[in-house]
Amino acid sequence: MDAGTDPVTCERMNFAVIDNRPGVAEVGQPITINDLAQFRPVVGELVVEPDGWGVVGTPTNFYATAETHTMDGELFDAPIEVRWTPTSYVFDYGDGTTETSDASGTAWSGTDESWTETATSHAYAARDDVTASLTVVFTAEVDAGGGWFSVPGTLPVDAPAVSVKVFEVETVLTNGDCMANPSAPGCG
Repeated sequence: MDAGTDPVTCERMNFAVIDNRPGVAEVGQPITINDLAQFRPVVGELVVEPDGWGVVGTPTNFYATAETHTMDGELFDAPIEVRWTPTSYVFDYGDGTTETSDASGTAWSGTDESWTETATSHAYAARDDVTASLTVVFTAEVDAGGGWFSVPGTLPVDAPAVSVKVFEVETVLTNGDCMANPSAPGCG
């Protein structure tokens, strides 16, 4: 039977690492995502704009800094390289709302973008002090010297939680600049 059509052979070809370099031990057992969890991918952080606070009814921007990266190590007494790729992000905004996204989000660029809605922003409904959190879901590829192959499964990793202070803001009509004239109508 052709190796390309035999499911048992294909499974071993896809998941077993055979490294024929001199001095490198053979790894003949399947590698699972649980085996790679010991490498602990770099999760980055959850960033909240503007600087850890938000305004009721206005978009607060959230984004993740996790990136694709590689790590060297040893597995089953053989040297390997693991490439971690973030594939989804679970944003927990701390008010009972969660969102799963394929996008990590992006920072606002300049004051023109501040307070604008992004793919990962969230508008809070009430004034509160909340704790937002992020789980980054990674996939893994392994290279033991014979080329990269995918490892089945995913590994969710939590980023450090972030405190968010949500304020309520009311607009007031004034007659001019309150900083320059604090006793003007509507100021003070």
